[in-house]
Amino acid sequence: MYWYHSPFMWHDGWFGWFGWLMPIIGIVVFIFVAFLIYKLLKHIFTASSFHNDTYSETTNKSLKILNERFARGEINEEEYKRLKNIILKG
Repeated sequence: MYWYHSPFMWHDGWFGWFGWLMPIIGIVVFIFVAFLIYKLLKHIFTASSFHNDTYSETTNKSLKILNERFARGEINEEEYKRLKNIILKG
């Protein structure tokens, strides 16, 4: 008695019309995973450059305010140097 068919049969076998759907699903999953990897790498590289720009911008604003306070005489030279070191160390 020959009733067992190979599980890899494509024509009227185990898969039927679903056999044509599997390669399409595989391609869609592959494209989705590639898209996720692209977005992750883009986020990593964009975030690091954004962080550096933000840090530099914040440091410049802080030093500008500190210089203005020193110029107006609100703080003495010792205080100015101490605060400047704190700002530059990060």
